[in-house]
Amino acid sequence: MLKAQGIVKSYPSAEDKRKYVRVVSDVSVTLENNCTTVIVGESGSGKSTLARILSYIENPDEGTVYLNETCISSAGRKEKKALRGNVQLVMQDSYSSLDPQKTIGMILDEPLRFICRMPKAERKKRIDELIKMVQLDNDVLKRRPAELSGGQQKRVCVARAIASSPQHIIFDESFSGLDVTVKKQILSLLRDLRKNLGLSFLIITHDLDTAMFMADVIHVMRNGQIVETVKAPQSLSDFKAPYSKELVKAVLYKRQSLQL
Repeated sequence: MLKAQGIVKSYPSAEDKRKYVRVVSDVSVTLENNCTTVIVGESGSGKSTLARILSYIENPDEGTVYLNETCISSAGRKEKKALRGNVQLVMQDSYSSLDPQKTIGMILDEPLRFICRMPKAERKKRIDELIKMVQLDNDVLKRRPAELSGGQQKRVCVARAIASSPQHIIFDESFSGLDVTVKKQILSLLRDLRKNLGLSFLIITHDLDTAMFMADVIHVMRNGQIVETVKAPQSLSDFKAPYSKELVKAVLYKRQSLQL
């Protein structure tokens, strides 16, 4: 279980460095094991900041983050490093997160070598398993990121994320920009992986349709706060908060436009 309690985070104002802007304000979320939690909201709502805090990249100004019984917020550098493989982050831009100078095989080898400390023979076997899991052919292992399509790059990022057998994977706007068909294929793949591997997902998105397709729990975030939580969402009518209804209207308008 990954849990955040009372998270507060501020950054210096772009206009006046002496002033601070609060980006996340007293947010508490729990990522249950074997579940998909989605945080949905517009750009600037604090979603990505919360994702970085939950993945140990940043520390909160206030509040605590727990991985199972361990308080990550107060853990030292060595302890965080030892726990690094348990929480993985998949960023929005797949290409920029993959080293363009390395082959896909080399990219997938890194977490197995440095996080899992796996012997070379075992790493090769594991890489073959990972490529199969994300439904790619083995010939991509000899290619570099620029030689792959956007959908293939995304699958490689997923393979790298699951390489260390994490408990939790955080996807920060990881599906925006993908073709509709490719996006649906990736999301369906993730649903299968979560079920088969017993993973927990946190998906950060502005797309309510993605949230509805994937989520066991949806948190709606605005101006650094969670304004509504919907458990086991079944339809858009489950959303009751005024801001949530604005998001629903946007989804319905988008669907209507696609039908014209």
